[in-house]
Amino acid sequence: MRRLKSLFVGAFFLVSVCSTCGAESLILRGNAFKEPKSWMEGGIPRGILVDIMASTQKELGVDYRYDFGPWARSYNLALKGQGGIMGISKTEERLALFDFSEPIFYDRVILVVKRGHEFAFDSVKDLEGKRMGSCRGCSFGPEYERVKRYFTLDTDANNIQRLKKLMAGRIDAAIFSPGVAALNRAIDSDPSLKREMFTVLEKPLVEDPNYVAFSKDLHMQAYLDSLNAVIRKRYQSGAIQSLIDKY
Repeated sequence: MRRLKSLFVGAFFLVSVCSTCGAESLILRGNAFKEPKSWMEGGIPRGILVDIMASTQKELGVDYRYDFGPWARSYNLALKGQGGIMGISKTEERLALFDFSEPIFYDRVILVVKRGHEFAFDSVKDLEGKRMGSCRGCSFGPEYERVKRYFTLDTDANNIQRLKKLMAGRIDAAIFSPGVAALNRAIDSDPSLKREMFTVLEKPLVEDPNYVAFSKDLHMQAYLDSLNAVIRKRYQSGAIQSLIDKY
């Protein structure tokens, strides 16, 4: 425990001591509607990001407590220093506000259209005049921030809302991540949706590294350096890829 406390210097209000196990605990926030990366199931946080972070806790000597909600809420709480956030993308604006880990997951961001309404997508100029659906408050890195000026953005609370807007003709394409796995999970969650209703455009919109981040006010760089070392080792061993492959 003494070693772990040294990682949290300057962030004592983030850390509590588990009364039954004596382990340090750390709040991690995330998106409750981002299957298969992160979601809530029966009140329990699930997903690729949860599995990746859980696989690091023994080596770091930390017990993570997950608090998921709508992305905008989770982001704003992390910005206020009320825990860290996982699954976040880097942007220039965020780099001034947060300290980031190295990538913990690589996110393929795809475009989904209503079957029979496909369009050519070879460059961002093909998106001019299109109305694109995405999650409220979401960003997918600096490349996404660059290309989104080419289209009109229509935001929503979750993936199912986005698909229903697509079917109703309210948007031209739906932005999904991570990849087809996220699309399939949304379809499986609503009996009114069928896979044959949709087409995934061959070219992804962007490919986006995901990170863990903490408000700069919390001075969590020492913890992030330790996390980075563990994440690198687990990617090199294939352990993290094995976790991802389950999904």
